[in-house]
Amino acid sequence: MKNASLDRFTVCLEKGLLARLDGISAERGYPSRSQAVADFIRRAIVKKDWQGGRACAGTVSIVYDPADPRPGRGLEKLLRAGAGSVLSVQTNLLPGGKMLATASVTGRPAALQRLADAMRALKGVTHGSFSIIAPLGGK
Repeated sequence: MKNASLDRFTVCLEKGLLARLDGISAERGYPSRSQAVADFIRRAIVKKDWQGGRACAGTVSIVYDPADPRPGRGLEKLLRAGAGSVLSVQTNLLPGGKMLATASVTGRPAALQRLADAMRALKGVTHGSFSIIAPLGGK
C-alpha cells in the first residue's frame, strides 16, 4: 500500500553522485536515501526562507570560562535586551570547567544574526555557533 501523504519522483544523477549520497546517508545515519534527500531539501528551503527574511527558529551557542565574569554579565544583558526573540536558555558545565550556553531563539533572521554576533563577540567567549533550524508558520 502506497503512502498517500508522500510525493514520489525519479531522480537521475551523474555517475558517482549516488555512491557519495549513500556515503553521506550512512555517515549521518539516515535510514534511507529518501530520508537523506528530504532532509537536504528541507535545509535548502530553510536557507531560502532565511535569506528571504521569513521568521525562523534557531539556536545560538557560546562557550566561555565561568571564572571570567564578563561573558556571563554580557550574556545576561544581551538576553534581556533580546527577550522578545529568546525562548529559553540552557547552560551546562562542560568537562574541563568551561560553560556552554545555548539560547533557543525565534524571529527575523537579521535580528537573530545580530543577537548571535553580539553573543559570540562578548569578551571571554572562546567559541560560538549560530544555526537557523526551521522557518516559522506555514509548511
